[in-house]
Amino acid sequence: MKHISDEQLENDLAVFSPTEAIAAPDFFYTRLNARMKYENISNEVAFSVKPVLVICALTLFIFINSLLLKGGTSLVTTNSNENIEALAAAYDQTISN
Repeated sequence: MKHISDEQLENDLAVFSPTEAIAAPDFFYTRLNARMKYENISNEVAFSVKPVLVICALTLFIFINSLLLKGGTSLVTTNSNENIEALAAAYDQTISN
């Protein structure tokens, strides 16, 4: 540990003496506190809206799916025997009934 003289210590500390304490503007903490409270309230409102939107979207999705499934599979009409025979022919196989 290096020992310094009292005179050098006084010179080093004199560097900090002209500095002034920085003060916050008037009502800074009051405005900051009000802003923080406002952000907390707006975050709570935004959080409560998100689940409602998700529930509505899922309900709409399920409703559209039920309509599509209720219509049946009439969009594609194929004979399952033809598909099986085509698959068997592709692999040089025969199907015995």
